[in-house]
Amino acid sequence: MDKEDKELDEALGLWDEVKVDHSRLSSRVWARVANEEREPTTLPTFFRLVQSLLVRPVYAAVFVVSCVLGGLLLAELRVVKMESDRHEQLAESYKQVIDPLLKNTYLGD
Repeated sequence: MDKEDKELDEALGLWDEVKVDHSRLSSRVWARVANEEREPTTLPTFFRLVQSLLVRPVYAAVFVVSCVLGGLLLAELRVVKMESDRHEQLAESYKQVIDPLLKNTYLGD
């Protein structure tokens, strides 16, 4: 065991002697400690960094808000593109109504 593990074990050992009013708090804490020991810690460094950031409520909220805003931006860009395509189709059909012999030419040319 390294130094940090020994210090953690000592701290957890001292915590056994503390009297807690909440009956299930002790069992919850020990269950989380046992769960941490069972989970593999083989995540790549990048994913560990992302996980460590997203467990903080502020960063998680910023991530969710940025995802929502990004989705709204992409939806707006899609609507603008669809409207642009529709305007081009209307201009083309207008040219065909005025002079059916004009094909694939622009009004300003």
